[in-house]
Amino acid sequence: MRGNTMSNVKKWPAIDPEKVAKYKHIWENVSAADNLDPEVAAYLARVKEQGGGKGIEQMSFINKDYLGFYQAPFSQDLDNTDVVIYGMGIEKCSPTGSSHKFAPQRLRHLSKMGMGTVGDNGEIPFEWCRVSDYGNWDSLGQFELKAEVEQLTELLHHMVVEKDCTPLIFGGDHTIPYPTMRALGEKYGPLRVIHFDAHYDLSTRADFDYPYTSGHWLPKLYSEGLADPERTVQIGMRGRQTALVKGNHIAFGTTGFTTNEVYEQGVDAVADKIIELCGDGGPVYFTFDLDALDTAFCRSNSSPDPFGLTHLQVYDIIRKVKASGKVRLVGADIAEYTPDTDPTDKDGIIAAGFGWELLCWLAEERKRENGGENRHTVWHQAFGSVSL
Repeated sequence: MRGNTMSNVKKWPAIDPEKVAKYKHIWENVSAADNLDPEVAAYLARVKEQGGGKGIEQMSFINKDYLGFYQAPFSQDLDNTDVVIYGMGIEKCSPTGSSHKFAPQRLRHLSKMGMGTVGDNGEIPFEWCRVSDYGNWDSLGQFELKAEVEQLTELLHHMVVEKDCTPLIFGGDHTIPYPTMRALGEKYGPLRVIHFDAHYDLSTRADFDYPYTSGHWLPKLYSEGLADPERTVQIGMRGRQTALVKGNHIAFGTTGFTTNEVYEQGVDAVADKIIELCGDGGPVYFTFDLDALDTAFCRSNSSPDPFGLTHLQVYDIIRKVKASGKVRLVGADIAEYTPDTDPTDKDGIIAAGFGWELLCWLAEERKRENGGENRHTVWHQAFGSVSL
């Protein structure tokens, strides 16, 4: 028969009774809201009063169809917008996949699945500047890519040059940077470029005699003096197409990191090179083709290639470059998401997460451009969880 072994158990000294009393007081009387950062608390109180006191419930995406990306208000009032989010669902240049036309609306939904509108490090883009969701490009009845891109070019000129808005664009295939970067280049001068992709996208008109494609938007911008190849950093290149276009990468003089080079040299080397080439105070554009990611992390794009970057590598590069405070981001896009190949929404949630990081970065830069002034986002249309 087993004897009593309790006498052999070492019991640790009790916690100081005063500390236990403190913990009990917190447990019974103190909510998380009582310990919020004052800036976050002020923001939440302000948002609660939107829409005539109905407020915006911050903790879920439930019943938020009336709100846009990341719970931004839908608005086309560009006179009162600093950062404009826009869905550009064109897909006429998708080589092996489709459903890009549905990507913005799906990513908009998935962007609201995160809890709240404050970043994990206390970022509050909606407090820093006026953010609005302008909706989606309507591609219905658009049968010719040239006309479509030229109409989008006119719209982005209106947003960026005439109304002084900072664009965050969700594609759509990788033709989408052209109208956006053209407007930004016209406004700011030659753009520095951070380009995540599995492919160089450096084909030329001599390779494919058509004015706009997802494969030669960047050389077209170079030829127009709107982007600087010597201050372009391309990350994630790999696959069987790489060797075919690498000659143009050398001819233009862009800086490239193949996926293998990222693994061999590490994310710090990539971030340092971006800061070196793009951190001179000039305007910088960030474009992210999701096929830069390995298919294990994002299969949902029209040109999937194995052996790519991890989502955490890309996240770390973004985080390190942003933290340097030297790279002046003036616009960004996320391209090539295909929701029809994403049955669990895994890839879309990753893409929306990257979009949030870019929104925070753009909003922070816009606040700096506005002289450090907070320009609060206003939700004129708010249907919060008020009980009647």
